[in-house]
Amino acid sequence: MEGNIEPPKERDPQKMVMALLVAAILVSIGVVGYVLYTRGSASAAEESAIVSGDTVTMHYTGMLTDGRVFDTSILSVAWDDVLYPKSMSFSKRDNDSYGPFTMTAGLYGPGGTIKGFALGVLGMYEGQTKTITIAPEDGYALNPAQLATVDIVQEIPATETMADSTFRAEYGIEPIPLRMLNHYFWGWSVVVVSDVDGVVTLKHTPTVGQLVTPYGYPGDSTSPEGWYVEVEAYDPAANDGQGLTTVRNMVSAADVGSVMGTTTNGENFFLWSFDDANQSFEVHISDSATGYNAEIAGQTLVFEITILLVQPEES
Repeated sequence: MEGNIEPPKERDPQKMVMALLVAAILVSIGVVGYVLYTRGSASAAEESAIVSGDTVTMHYTGMLTDGRVFDTSILSVAWDDVLYPKSMSFSKRDNDSYGPFTMTAGLYGPGGTIKGFALGVLGMYEGQTKTITIAPEDGYALNPAQLATVDIVQEIPATETMADSTFRAEYGIEPIPLRMLNHYFWGWSVVVVSDVDGVVTLKHTPTVGQLVTPYGYPGDSTSPEGWYVEVEAYDPAANDGQGLTTVRNMVSAADVGSVMGTTTNGENFFLWSFDDANQSFEVHISDSATGYNAEIAGQTLVFEITILLVQPEES
């Protein structure tokens, strides 16, 4: 059966050109609109960027360069020791003390934060998370007076004198002559020689090869402190009969930054440096009275910051 198929019509060249022009115009309008939108968004972000004087509320987590957390405003971070291993000086606070931290951007020194933190938030904006690295000179200042040098091998006089009031404070007993007890610091045996005119004389009697732990117990699996000190020699006749004990501190360069101890007045200190050539090492001592943390002072620090709220400075 013969169909009713019409022969193809010739296309109008003018209509085709017009259609192409319209399509090109539509595409151009879309491109221009996108560019204007992105430029407008960038301008909005730039306008909301934090500047000096703004009041900024944030969450933060402060870390050493090896990733150990020394401070945070986030409760879940404080209590998670698996994903967030802690530094030696980290101490958990009461739960309600964790929460957003508010500061003035750009303000450092008295009334502000450390320089690297105050300047590190500049240019950020509300809702942004950023990691900043703070150089030692822009972090917590190192106080050289808090550094002490210790010889790896030390010579300790075997005869010791102290006021009887000091003896009672350290040992909690009366200084009765010939009384044997363990030294309050070294831990080895001492004997009370005499108590005359308010002055107590003690004689140290360590054992060669003995290991003592004057700076804390390193064998504590949950919270190790200090290191072992070995008695290398003991000569009761040295120093005109005063006696002399030689000890060796069992630390090495590998322990720097990973060993802490406690002073006799209860302050923490950290193994700061090791000098193999001079056979000595430095300890960095904290000061709780001033809030000086010897683990982070003078160190490169890393902060992860999330900006929660920005309040521009009132003009």
